[in-house]
Amino acid sequence: MENQMKPVRGAARRDMARRIENITEDEAEMLLAEYRFGSRNLQCCPACGSLARHYRLQTRRQWRCRHVQCGHTFSVTSGTALDGRKLSYRQLLRFLVHVEASPKGTSLVALSNAVLMTEKCALQNLMKFREALMVHADRAPMTGTIHIDGAHVCGKFRRSNRRVKKIDPKSVLEIHGTSEVKRRLRAINPQSRANQRRAKNKRVLMCLVQVSAEGGAERVIVAMCRSENAQDVNELAKRYIMPGSRIFTDENPAYNELGRCYEHFVVNHSEEYCTPEGVSDNLAESFFSRMRRGQYGVHHGFRPQYMAFYGWEYAWRETHRRSPQSVKVGLMARVLLMPGYSRYWRGYHGGQQRKLRRRVRKELVLPEVASSKADLGSSGEVA
Repeated sequence: MENQMKPVRGAARRDMARRIENITEDEAEMLLAEYRFGSRNLQCCPACGSLARHYRLQTRRQWRCRHVQCGHTFSVTSGTALDGRKLSYRQLLRFLVHVEASPKGTSLVALSNAVLMTEKCALQNLMKFREALMVHADRAPMTGTIHIDGAHVCGKFRRSNRRVKKIDPKSVLEIHGTSEVKRRLRAINPQSRANQRRAKNKRVLMCLVQVSAEGGAERVIVAMCRSENAQDVNELAKRYIMPGSRIFTDENPAYNELGRCYEHFVVNHSEEYCTPEGVSDNLAESFFSRMRRGQYGVHHGFRPQYMAFYGWEYAWRETHRRSPQSVKVGLMARVLLMPGYSRYWRGYHGGQQRKLRRRVRKELVLPEVASSKADLGSSGEVA
C-alpha cells in the first residue's frame, strides 16, 4: 500500500512544493490531466466514457469528443467536484500542496493567503475536498489487529460567570458531561439555558484503526454516533471488521459483546495505558490526539452537522502520514477529480445554502439506543 512506503525525511518530503514553484498553466493542466485520466495523451470523455485522443481546443483549454454521436466538450475538471471552478490550474495545485502540508489541518485565512483566493472560495473548495475523502474512502472490512475507541466531540460546556456550589445529580452535566467536565463541576453551571442547548449537540466520534505489520496505523475508519453504546459498536464491527480479527479496546462496557465473534482484549485505562502483554488502543488515541490538536489550534471547535467531514479528513491524514508529498498530492487530486458532482457544496455560495437552511441537512450519524423517534427518523447512516 502507498501509505506503507519507507518514510521520506528532510527536504525530500517537500518535493511537490519545489516542483510547482515555477510551473506554468499548461504544465499544471497536463499534470492534473495525468492525475485524472492516467495519461497526458489520452482523455476519457465524461459523457460517453470513451478513452481516446480527443480533439484539443487549445484556446479554451478543453477537449471535444472525437465521436460524432457524442461531440461533448469537456475540461480536466468537468463532471467532478471541481466542475465550474474559477481557480486556475496553478492555484488548484497550490491549494493541494498547502492542504497536504498542514498535518493538523489549515484555517481558511491561511489557505486564502497561500492560494490567493477569498475565504469563501477557500471554504467551499476545502469542504469539497473533505466530502470527497468521505465519499470515496476505503471502507473494506479490516483484518488482523484493530484498535477501537470513541471521543466526545461538539456540545462543549461553557464556564459560568458565577461558580456553582451544589450540583443536582439529575442535571444535564451529570447525564451528558465527560469525566474532564465533571472535574470542573464548580466552574460550570449545567442548568444554564446555553449549556442545556449545547448538551443536545454532543456526539461521539468512533475510530477503528487497523494495525500494520510494522506496528503503526495502516487504515482508519471513523463514524459518528450519538453515544458510545453497544448497539452502535456491534453495528460498526459487523460492517467494518472481518470475523476472527483481534480487537483492542478500553474497559468501556459498550465493547463487552465483541468477544462473541472476535478475539477481544481489554486495557483498563484507570490502571494503565498498556498491559504487560502489549494490549492497548494507542493507535486510536494517536488519531484523536491529531484531531484534538486541529480542534484546539486551527478550527477552535466542531459542529455536529459538519463533524463527519472533519473526521474523515483526519482519518486520511493519519492513514497517509508517512507517504511522500508527491504521493499525497496525487491521491488528493485523484479523489477530487473522481466523477460525480459535490452533493453538499456545489453552488453553496450561489444560493444552494438557502435551500439547505430551509430543509436542514441530515447528519451522518448512527442513532442512539435510547433516542427519541424524531432522532431515529433523522438519519441512520454511518459516516
